Amino acid sequence: MKTTFFVFVLALLVFSCNDDDDTQQHTDLMLDGSWSLVNVSGGFAGVDDDFEIGLITWGFDHDNWKVTITNNNTVNVIFDGLASGTYDYQLITATSEEIDLVVDSFSFRMTTLTSEQLILDEGVAADGFLLTFSR
Repeated sequence: MKTTFFVFVLALLVFSCNDDDDTQQHTDLMLDGSWSLVNVSGGFAGVDDDFEIGLITWGFDHDNWKVTITNNNTVNVIFDGLASGTYDYQLITATSEEIDLVVDSFSFRMTTLTSEQLILDEGVAADGFLLTFSR
């Protein structure tokens, strides 16, 4: 009886483990490097502003968990991301498929991350913004 119990407990332990850490590590490495903010859309007013590549950049340094934002936009728009500066950032795994990017005190849901495109959602239903980045 003890042997059956121990085999059952061992089976539970083995099958209950997951590899969420691998997903997090992969996301960290894909995010690393420089991204250009190319579009901000959404908000209560229905904003849809495009920006030239290189005008607003977010440079992620995975080794130090820092993001350096360079915002050279001089056009008056409702929202163009964060001000220039260097901020701490972290990635928080909400679920196995949902990752939040927290920059300083600002939280964004990472809806898309490929080698060429990053889309961040402020997550505010009625008046949040969607930020689209490109490499």
